[in-house]
Amino acid sequence: MTAAISPQATAIPRVRACILGTAGHIDHGKSSLVKALTGTDPDRLPEEKARGMTIELGFARLLLPDEAGRPDALQVGIVDVPGHEKFVRTMVAGATGIDLALLVVAADDGVMPQTREHVDILSLLGVAKGLITLSKIDLVTPDRSAVVRSQLADLTSGTPLAAWPVVEVSARTGAGLDELRREITRQMSALPQRETAGVFRLAIDRVFAVHGRGTVVTGSVLSGRAAVGDALELMPPRLACKVREVQSHGASLRDVAAGQRAALNLTGLERESIARGMELATPGYLTPSRYLDASVRLIGPTRTTAGPARDKPLVSHQRVRVCMGTRDATAAAVVIGGNAIQPGKEGLVQLRFIENVVASHGQRFILRNENSQSTLGGGRIIRPASRRMRPRDTGERDALARAMSADSAARCEEAVRGDGFGPHHAASIACRAGIAPDEVPGLLEELRAAARLVALAPGREVHADVLAAVEIRALAWLKRHHVSNPLEPGIQRDRFIGWLDRRTDTGLGRIICSRLESARAITVRGPYVAHAEFRPALSAEDAALLEKLVTEISAAKFDPPAWAALATITPLSRQRARVLEEIARAEPRLVQFAPQQFISTAALDELKRVVQRLGRGRAFKLAEVRDALNASRRVVQPLLEHLDRIQFTRRVGDERVLTEKAT
Repeated sequence: MTAAISPQATAIPRVRACILGTAGHIDHGKSSLVKALTGTDPDRLPEEKARGMTIELGFARLLLPDEAGRPDALQVGIVDVPGHEKFVRTMVAGATGIDLALLVVAADDGVMPQTREHVDILSLLGVAKGLITLSKIDLVTPDRSAVVRSQLADLTSGTPLAAWPVVEVSARTGAGLDELRREITRQMSALPQRETAGVFRLAIDRVFAVHGRGTVVTGSVLSGRAAVGDALELMPPRLACKVREVQSHGASLRDVAAGQRAALNLTGLERESIARGMELATPGYLTPSRYLDASVRLIGPTRTTAGPARDKPLVSHQRVRVCMGTRDATAAAVVIGGNAIQPGKEGLVQLRFIENVVASHGQRFILRNENSQSTLGGGRIIRPASRRMRPRDTGERDALARAMSADSAARCEEAVRGDGFGPHHAASIACRAGIAPDEVPGLLEELRAAARLVALAPGREVHADVLAAVEIRALAWLKRHHVSNPLEPGIQRDRFIGWLDRRTDTGLGRIICSRLESARAITVRGPYVAHAEFRPALSAEDAALLEKLVTEISAAKFDPPAWAALATITPLSRQRARVLEEIARAEPRLVQFAPQQFISTAALDELKRVVQRLGRGRAFKLAEVRDALNASRRVVQPLLEHLDRIQFTRRVGDERVLTEKAT
């Protein structure tokens, strides 16, 4: 950040931009070649100058005419990466977001270990476009050049790099530089335009503070566009910030878009809260998670002139380094549906990280061994926000298959399933399904039309499969309870609703319980919930005793005996008396209106009719009900309190009025 944005600065015309990343073995002349092309030395640290090698990412800008000859119509942001084996993770960071790759191979050395590894990494990251330069051509004979070209043909066989043109150059003499510029122009002109209207993402590769300006981050813009004043989200810590200032290669701009290198001056964040490897994104798009599901392809077992075979499998639960974007993190790779993935083969894994990371569906990554000495393979993210799964769970494998579908509607539906009982946010669904956010509303409408989305409450929709799964679990729990407790009438309704709330969301348990009752999957008798198929396993003796109790209570009408008196009809142990009371609570012909006090359902219905007559258009008192029933206050008072509890009446001082439920 060198100057504040001015109205003149924002008027800079938009040119076509792309990002070119270098690759190749240490000391093969990558940085020298970049300097010869651009006039900018990408080595930016004193240690790099002293050692003569790139340690960190270096950046430079190359302006080229387009194929029509218009000057400076093409802007190439060059990311120079280290070639030393210790800094391969930095090379992967540099390859993030590039449009073209420039593989540099010194003609005097030929193919070297990091050449081979960088070719593997470019292939695994899906970098399909690029070119190869034979550097230091001034130091070798034509015969030597031919030998190295043969090595390259062997190395790149079977990879996208096999089709890349090879240009011979010398940074020292300038030989071949014009041809290299023309080839970059040709390839860049053929690239499809990047989508700049979608979600903004920038992978942070540098962060620093500028005196008087605050925090600045730099990185390659992976997608979308960000402008001065835009609200962004720092991920994975999920911290809000705003863009104060935008620059690209030292020029102040109003906005920056996909295909450009960018420096963003941010407000709302402290320098200490930001680290390389984090991302800036449109709010709500990325979801932090420790669990990512992915497809993986291992390198080898190939034998070429470039090096030995890779013959070790990836064993389940093996610790690996995951290089994704500009982040390098440790994870356990849990193989799904097996114990290992063999060299040269593909498989599914769950990556279990120590800390939260962020990714999107389809994002590529590199796997290295835990000590980062060699590249194992690479892959694509299938579910960027998963949960800890059982590796041999066939249901999970089916879900992964749906998430990998070529059909965007199927991927969207799987992302909605993944939301569970939570809200459905278009940006988050788009990230997890690998689609544009503006596609999501239409796809959700298709799910509603197909009855795949169920509205439980205003603004609360859930996928039909998710709802069915929790209902099946609830019914299975009821059945298990009935098997263990055949004499009990069921599970307390509040306990059943609480069980549902804990597995869905607070407030939804009551709604789902009502759905199950309406579907006649469960029965609700008093305070108990039972499976619709359940019948208490009463012995002949208990059934006869229950009938005797029902007869006694029904005959007593509005003067029912206390439970203690009922229990003396037949001598019972305390435990048997308690079981009998539970059975009575679930008996549809009886209603418990107070502790250890029951009334017949018929008598309660008569009480309701009396109260409706007395309360028609006015308030009434307890004494009026007592007189109408010719009953004692001792019984009438708890009966009216029961009507209050079930919201049939409402007490107002010493009087009561009917509720809407009663009228």
